[in-house]
Amino acid sequence: MSKYVMSDIHGCYDAFLSMLNLIKFSDNDALCILGDILDRGEKPLDIVDYIVKHPNISLIRGNHEQLFMNYFISNDEKLWYRNGGFSTHNELKNRGLDYEKKFYNYLKLLPLIRIVDNYILVHAGLDFPDGFNELSLNEFLSNQTEVTCLWGRDNIGHEKQYKNFTMICGHTPVQIIDENIKEMEDVKILHRKGTIYIDCGYCFGKEAGGKLACLRLDDMKEFYIDSL
Repeated sequence: MSKYVMSDIHGCYDAFLSMLNLIKFSDNDALCILGDILDRGEKPLDIVDYIVKHPNISLIRGNHEQLFMNYFISNDEKLWYRNGGFSTHNELKNRGLDYEKKFYNYLKLLPLIRIVDNYILVHAGLDFPDGFNELSLNEFLSNQTEVTCLWGRDNIGHEKQYKNFTMICGHTPVQIIDENIKEMEDVKILHRKGTIYIDCGYCFGKEAGGKLACLRLDDMKEFYIDSL
C-alpha cells in the first residue's frame, strides 16, 4: 500500500486520470487531495464523481470548494466567477438543483485538515500562535482557523514547523513562491523547513510552466503531468 498526495486539480479530469495511471494507483493505495478540485477546468464534477466512487481517495476542502458553498448560501456568484467558477456552475446547472443541494452537503462535511503519519495535510496553510510548539497536537489543531486553512499565505518565505510534523499544502503555485523558477523544467514540488508546497499550477497552462504534481509519502517520490 502506498500513500499519495495531490492538490489543485481544478477541473482537469483528464490530467487527473493520467496521473492515476502514471502512479499505477490501485485499490490498495490511498490518495488525499488537498482541495481545489473545482473551477477553471472543464470537468470538475467528473472528479467529484470519481472520488465518491473510490473510498480510498479522500478530499480536503479548499478555497474553491468554499467559494461554491458561499455562492450556494448567498446566491451571489460574482466572487466565485472571478475565481474561475463558471465551469463548475455550468455543470451544476446541467445536473439540477437536487444535485446541487447534495453537493453542498457533501462539501460541508469535508475536513479542513488531515493527519497522515507525521504529515499535516491542509489546503493553504496553518496558524502558528505564540508558543505553538508547547501545545499538544490536539491543542495545535484546535487553534487553526478556517480562513488560514483555506486562504493562508502568511508563512510563505518564513516557514515554521510544529514539532516533528511536516505540513503539506497546495493553494499557492510554486511558480509564485519561488521567484527563481523561470523554465518549465524548474517547476517542481518545493521542500522548505517543515513545509512541502505541492501546487505546480497545472490549470494555468504550458506557457506558465504548469504541471500536476503528486507526492508519494512512503519514499517522497515525485510524479508530474505537464500541462497542455
